[in-house]
Amino acid sequence: MRIAILDDEPAELELLSRALGSYTLPDGTLPICTAFSSSPELLRRLKRETFDLIILDWQVAEISGLQMLLWIKGHLEPAPPVIMLTSRTAENDVVKGLNAGAAEYISKPFRQAELFARLNNVLRQHKPAKSSEEAVLTFGNIRFDIQEGQVTVNEVPVSLTLREFNLALLVFKNQSRPLSRSYLYEHLWTRDEVLSSRTLDTHIYRIRNKLKLTSEFGWVLSTLYGYGYRLEALDTKAAAEQ
Repeated sequence: MRIAILDDEPAELELLSRALGSYTLPDGTLPICTAFSSSPELLRRLKRETFDLIILDWQVAEISGLQMLLWIKGHLEPAPPVIMLTSRTAENDVVKGLNAGAAEYISKPFRQAELFARLNNVLRQHKPAKSSEEAVLTFGNIRFDIQEGQVTVNEVPVSLTLREFNLALLVFKNQSRPLSRSYLYEHLWTRDEVLSSRTLDTHIYRIRNKLKLTSEFGWVLSTLYGYGYRLEALDTKAAAEQ
C-alpha cells in the first residue's frame, strides 16, 4: 500500500511518517509512505502517480488540505480514501471535512493507537470486493488460481512467469484504476533490482498478448502516456462469453 502524507510542519511530518512506518497492514506488510511538505508538490505527484490512501493536514500553505480533498474527489477516479489529520477541530470544520468526502477526521496531536484503529476502519470500508486471500479469483473469462500460480483464459491454461502472474493479478484487482509506473515497480520489484526503462513495458506487452487483453475479447490494457497503465473491461458479459 502506498500512502501520501501532507503536512508543512517538519516535526509533525516526521512523527506521522515514523508512526505509519510501524503500522502493519492486514496482509502483514508495511505501507510505503511518501511525505510531502508542499501541497503543490503533492498535487503534481497525484497527477502522475498512484496512491492507495492520502493523509492531509488542513492548514498548509498555497493549497489547503480541504482544497486538496475536493480536488482528489473531483479528479481522481476512483478516488483513494482520504484522512484529514489536523488541529482544526471545531464542529463545523469536522462536518465540512466529512461532507467534502474525508473517510476519517483525526485531531492533532494524534494518538498512535487511535490513528491505527481509524486506519483499520478505513481499510475495512474500502476493502476490495474480491479478497487477495481467496484461493481463486475470476474476472470474466480469466481465472487466477492463487495457490497454484496459474491463469486460465477461456478455461485454457496460460504459461506466465511469477512476475507476469503477479503483474496481471495486480492490474485485474485494480480494474478501471490508473496505475502509475512507480506504483507497479514498487509492488513487483525489489529496490535493489537494476531495471531498464523497458522492463515494465516488456512485462505489460507479454501479459497483454498472453491473456488476450484486447477489445476483441472484452478487455483493454491501455498505456497512459506519462503515467502508467489501466485495465478496463469493455463489456463484462461479452468478456465472460468469449
